Amino acid sequence: MSEGSGAAHASHSLTRHQHDVIAGVAFIVLALLGPVLALIFGKATPNGSAIADAFRSGGYSLPLAVVGLIALTVRIRGPQDFYGGAVLAAMALFALWASSDLPGMRGFAFGPGTAPRLFAYLLLAMAVLIALVGLLSDGPPSGDFAFSGPLGGAVLVVALIPITYFSNKIGHWVPGIPPDIAVAALSAIVVVGLAFPLMNVAPRGPLFITAATLVFAVTVRPLGLVFASFVSLMVSAYATHEYRWMEAIIWSAVLTLFCSLLFPWGLNLPLQLWPRF
Repeated sequence: MSEGSGAAHASHSLTRHQHDVIAGVAFIVLALLGPVLALIFGKATPNGSAIADAFRSGGYSLPLAVVGLIALTVRIRGPQDFYGGAVLAAMALFALWASSDLPGMRGFAFGPGTAPRLFAYLLLAMAVLIALVGLLSDGPPSGDFAFSGPLGGAVLVVALIPITYFSNKIGHWVPGIPPDIAVAALSAIVVVGLAFPLMNVAPRGPLFITAATLVFAVTVRPLGLVFASFVSLMVSAYATHEYRWMEAIIWSAVLTLFCSLLFPWGLNLPLQLWPRF
């Protein structure tokens, strides 16, 4: 009976080649998704070709087709490194697309888009190196994918939708406090409050990293860079089981001071430091 069940399990499990085929097709589809979405939802320039405009504005995803073709035609020796680098490359390409409308350098002064593109290119270079390591050297196989991690992060994102939708009403619940600050504070509390019970069903690390990112996103404009950086760093520190309050407070304060000096003065980015009261 055990031999029969083992054979049945083996017949249903995917081989490494099948994993590579599925991943290759997925990356090719993802590469084509950018131009397709740009063609459907993008705005064509006057007297311009719609297809050319789509490839110009949505072509940032096209390099992922190279990853798909490699996965379909070449034996991947280190799947974890190769696909991990590919995912990092996808994030870097998305960041380049998201910051494409921001102005860059003005002479020797950094523009709002300089730092995001700089970090995106650095991430892309690191991603290519990691993927090359997985392609050229032997490494561990890719593990089973668990939906609990992405699902936990998705729950945190979905929880912000009703707060955003009813933000005009929520902002007037507490008299004497600016509406945007009230909405930001409620959003941060909801995200962090949901992250703790979700630890029972989702991995702690990805869950609190996602929570920290969302906290920073909803608080940086109304509450300022100092508060948003410190709170998000404290939340992200809780992603590890080796969390210590005193160490987290010290490192969060140090990194917050560094960010407060780097972005407004070092990079000349128009970020306010303190809440708007």
